[in-house]
Amino acid sequence: MFEAQTSPDGRALRFSATLAMLDRAVDEAVAFLASRQAQGSLFDVKLLLREALLNAVLHGSRSDPLRQVTLTLGCADGQLTAVVADQGPGFDWRAAADDPPSPDAESGRGLTIMTLYADDVRYNAAGNQVTLVKAVPGLTGPASAPEAPGDDTDRSPAMYDIRTIDGRTVLTPAGDIVASAADGLRNAVKDLLPGLDGPFAMDLSKVELIDSVGIGLLIAVHNSLSKKGGRLALDHVSPDLAALLRTMRLDKHFSIQPA
Repeated sequence: MFEAQTSPDGRALRFSATLAMLDRAVDEAVAFLASRQAQGSLFDVKLLLREALLNAVLHGSRSDPLRQVTLTLGCADGQLTAVVADQGPGFDWRAAADDPPSPDAESGRGLTIMTLYADDVRYNAAGNQVTLVKAVPGLTGPASAPEAPGDDTDRSPAMYDIRTIDGRTVLTPAGDIVASAADGLRNAVKDLLPGLDGPFAMDLSKVELIDSVGIGLLIAVHNSLSKKGGRLALDHVSPDLAALLRTMRLDKHFSIQPA
């Protein structure tokens, strides 16, 4: 289930609590912001929306397709207000730590990313609704009708390419390293590591975004390689991704080569 409504001040989405619908909601939100003259890559906005929606789908709704998640976008003179709500019981946000977890931890970064990348983060009393405020250059003016992103309910797992280059095994994901693609990549790496002979690298030339689940996957790979005396190398890393890894204190964890 996926429903969308546009008003003079913004756009409201309601959808089933699945990763496929989450992907579609982010695509639709970005298309809507582009119709409101938002400038730049919108990397920060896409990352914020993904993290808030991941919490709602995975934790609040437990990926139950019978539960619904809502995303409401409001735009006003260079400022985006995004409200994400789920039908779960909520959580004790007052006790949640704002500090990033240990660099070796494979989870627990979603709230930290929202705190660091949003200008303001507010929860309702129950903890099943979060409001994010973010300055977005150029975000103003009347909305044109955004192009419908299409139905992603049958989205295939992310593809990847594996090659040996100069003695290194290099895995190249074909798209973003996000929750909906994580299982496919995790299984590919799991099959590779036992027989790995030599260094291992991931080529991120086709990756625009990595969410907290994707970061957890990279750390799991790094931890596995460390046990064998190796280290994960990341090649062709965009400035936005490099900044995210530095923010999460992972720039010395991995070997990071810029795009």
